[in-house]
Amino acid sequence: MRLTPLEIRQHRFTKSFRGFDTGEVEAFLEIVVADFEDVVRENAQLRREAERLARDLDAYRAREKTIQDTLTTAQAVVDQLKRTAIKESETLVVDAELRAEKIVAEARERRAELGNEIREQRYLRQRLEVDLRRTLEGYAKLIDAFSAADQPEEP
Repeated sequence: MRLTPLEIRQHRFTKSFRGFDTGEVEAFLEIVVADFEDVVRENAQLRREAERLARDLDAYRAREKTIQDTLTTAQAVVDQLKRTAIKESETLVVDAELRAEKIVAEARERRAELGNEIREQRYLRQRLEVDLRRTLEGYAKLIDAFSAADQPEEP
């Protein structure tokens, strides 16, 4: 059982003929009481400090939990954003590849069309050349015929 400072103050020793010197005992008790009061005050102060620290610790633990939850949520969001970005980039690449293939196919088609047009133009040019030569040769023969007709015949 713990003694309080008040109990120590109120405690009285029985006196005997050859007992302790009561003045000395009381002086000693005063010193014990003073020390004990200091210990009780210090103990109460330490308990208050321990309670405050326990509250602070609980608050810090709650903050830590909140921060951990926030970090976990942020990491999940970052992971989701990464997955979304990867999917979007893959979709963009596929779309770009499809457009590129379509452009290449259209370019090949256009090249083939232009090749056909060039062949047709060359053929038309050759035909035109042949027709023009025939026409010029026909005119040359006609000119020769007119020239021959204009010349007097010799006896």
